Amino acid sequence: MERAAGFTLIEMLVVITIIGLAMLAAPRLGGAWMESSSERAAIRELGEALARARYWAVAAQKPVRIVLDIRNRAWSTQPSGSRGQLPNADFHVLGIDNAAPGQPTSTAIEFYPDGGSSGGTIIIDVPSARQGETRIAADWLSGRIEVSD
Repeated sequence: MERAAGFTLIEMLVVITIIGLAMLAAPRLGGAWMESSSERAAIRELGEALARARYWAVAAQKPVRIVLDIRNRAWSTQPSGSRGQLPNADFHVLGIDNAAPGQPTSTAIEFYPDGGSSGGTIIIDVPSARQGETRIAADWLSGRIEVSD
């Protein structure tokens, strides 16, 4: 006696149950992924803003500054005025001239017409992200920006 091709009712119910459980778990998992994704995008935006500031300084032959508001986790570019926010992240600065111990409320990285910069490192610690802390470093001699997770 040959068996007909296809699935049994029990096999179909098991598959539908697994799909239903996966759909229930998806919003919880997706929410954490979306939050982490927006935080990574904000960090990437800061790195790109630093690179653009260097480019603008060389192109316009005028200094350009990225001002970091440590208390509000925000940054802005002077003189262009572009801005950004680092959501739910704690950040610290190292090696920036006016960033004295005790964490000031704001500091800046300046890019010069020759391509160099005042230099410094920004450490961004995102508690919800799996990778932990991210470092964005501006080399003082070349002005090169390096982002490392």
